[in-house]
Amino acid sequence: MAGSKTKSKSYPQFPSELKQQLPPKEALELMPRDLIEEFGAFVFAKDEDGVKIAARDPNDKFLRRFIDERFGERVVWHIAQEEDLAFLLDNLARNFSEEIGRLADGSAGTNGNIVSLVDRIFRFAFSKAASDIHIEPTREVSVVRFRIDGVLHTLLRLPSDIHNALVSRIKILGNLKIDEYRRPQDGRIELVEFPDLTLRISTVPTLYGEKVAIRVLDDSHKDFSLRSLGFSEAQEAILVRNIEKPFGMIVTSGPTGSGKTTTLYGLLHMVPKEEVNISTLEDPVEYALAGVNQIQVDPRAQLTFASGLRSLLRQDPDVMMVGEIRDSETAIMAAEAALTGHLVLTTLHTNDAPSVFTRLLEMKVEDFTVASTMNVVVAQRLVRKLCQACSKNEKLGSAILQKIKERPDILATLEAMGSGISSLADKEFKTPVGCDMCLQSGYRGRVGLFEVLEMSKTVHDLVLQHASADRIRDAALQSGFRDILADGIDKALAGTTSFAEVLRATRNS
Repeated sequence: MAGSKTKSKSYPQFPSELKQQLPPKEALELMPRDLIEEFGAFVFAKDEDGVKIAARDPNDKFLRRFIDERFGERVVWHIAQEEDLAFLLDNLARNFSEEIGRLADGSAGTNGNIVSLVDRIFRFAFSKAASDIHIEPTREVSVVRFRIDGVLHTLLRLPSDIHNALVSRIKILGNLKIDEYRRPQDGRIELVEFPDLTLRISTVPTLYGEKVAIRVLDDSHKDFSLRSLGFSEAQEAILVRNIEKPFGMIVTSGPTGSGKTTTLYGLLHMVPKEEVNISTLEDPVEYALAGVNQIQVDPRAQLTFASGLRSLLRQDPDVMMVGEIRDSETAIMAAEAALTGHLVLTTLHTNDAPSVFTRLLEMKVEDFTVASTMNVVVAQRLVRKLCQACSKNEKLGSAILQKIKERPDILATLEAMGSGISSLADKEFKTPVGCDMCLQSGYRGRVGLFEVLEMSKTVHDLVLQHASADRIRDAALQSGFRDILADGIDKALAGTTSFAEVLRATRNS
């Protein structure tokens, strides 16, 4: 048999340097997506000498017959691993709108098409690592938007007459009342096919129908290590020595959606679970942590952060995480718990790390308690990471340089770093371009910008004096403290993110 000859032949592996990036467009267009799925093979290079093909099984006789008939030219075969094919199919631009359009056109009164429509929307959101799905009714159409890397992208505009059926299908999956459309509802969807994914559903009535917001919680790709979150080696060292302390407070601060709770999860992962009792109060519980007692706050059952904290103190805790300090009662109780021998991790809404001290004083926590219990404060923002498949080196544009000139805080930070606007203008930086892998945005994934302020004798004394946040910041900067702006500039210089992202994320810090 012809096949027996080829089976003895060994083929090189798909080149490791080409993994995690899409082949050139001219190569990909030689095999449609359905054939890639059918044969488990794809073309990854083409030149005047022929084509290079990576295949799950280069000896497949049907694949070889197809390739011979289609190309009739020299073929260099490589072996593709399952992860190579999965990466390609997950990121290959499919004509998603046409695919959905065919389902939507036949959906009126057809349950099967509505089921498939919802399924396709979910699957596409998962493939693009969307954190949220929004389905919004308007007068003319139903708009489907995905939040990817913190930014909403409009992916679909569906006929308005199928909106109600679409919402009903999602309600059924989330165990919500389909006949209740005048009041907000909340639910969850556990996916059998995707056990690491959970969907949190929220519906609200609007002028043209119910709006659905779906939060996608994905445990499978969550890396809570501090370095993966974006902390520098020096920042990580500060946090490591403070999470090892038996009591005190660690506070993360920043606006909503800046990753504060994720940072606390990262710190909890470092605590030895067998040796201590760890409990959390969260609203909501987003990720399940092994070895941690996680409690969902429920005001309807009189389980608030304050009442829950009071109950936790009777549970012999060593480490407690309080999802958010929202009022004076919770602030005072958390600080007193830290004062009496517990390690308390929590979050607070302030613009920067020094403001945490003044905010706690405003919330009626005694100055000596704040000064005695605070171990370290982290302030943070999230920025999008540059897509490594398409970013390119070039000088900063005139618009970006002008924005930097208009920001005295950035100019001061650059001067403190031994740089200036003229040196920036002469350098090349990685900048976004846009490709199929990043939905033409130029960005893929997110990383944190951080400032980590550890309690020192100087800061301790300033808190007792009720000093302003600016005075605390100035004193900390003289002692080597690096703020969010400096961290952002470092990450732009390193090519992790762009200067445009740093400007956007720090404009109110």
